[in-house]
Amino acid sequence: KQLIADIKKAAKDGNEKVAKMLAKQLVQLRNHSQRMQMTKGQMKGISNQMQLAASQSTMVGAMEGAGKAMGAVNAQMDPAKMSKMLQEFEKQNEVMDAKQEMLDDGLDGLFDDDEITTEADSVTAQVLEEIGLDMAGKMAAPAVGAPRQQVAEAEEEDLTARLAALRAPG
Repeated sequence: KQLIADIKKAAKDGNEKVAKMLAKQLVQLRNHSQRMQMTKGQMKGISNQMQLAASQSTMVGAMEGAGKAMGAVNAQMDPAKMSKMLQEFEKQNEVMDAKQEMLDDGLDGLFDDDEITTEADSVTAQVLEEIGLDMAGKMAAPAVGAPRQQVAEAEEEDLTARLAALRAPG
């Protein structure tokens, strides 16, 4: 801006040579400024390319390390041994489940007492009586042991029928 003001002053004063020289300097200054902007842009682009190359190099190094680690794991892993170990785990898990089921059945037998059933019926009758319902006539007394006995008899009959079918000439 100062240079433009100097050019105008030289032109007003009638000094054409000075005005042309100052104008030439102005054009050179503008060209220089444009070249600096272009260079700055190019440097920024180069910087971005360098950062990208560094990132890619880091990624390649990480992938190389991961590949080596996977190779080491694969070299140490024996599929047959791992399969055997999984089968042993499954077997032990089944044994543990069977033991747990036996324990649960034993505990159910301890707590499945006729006294508890009688007491529960008594409490139910008392509650129904309190709310004004007479369910004694409507509810039949449960037969103790009858359902289990009937199931056992039905199973025995089924097994007997199967055995007879197997023995029969074909």
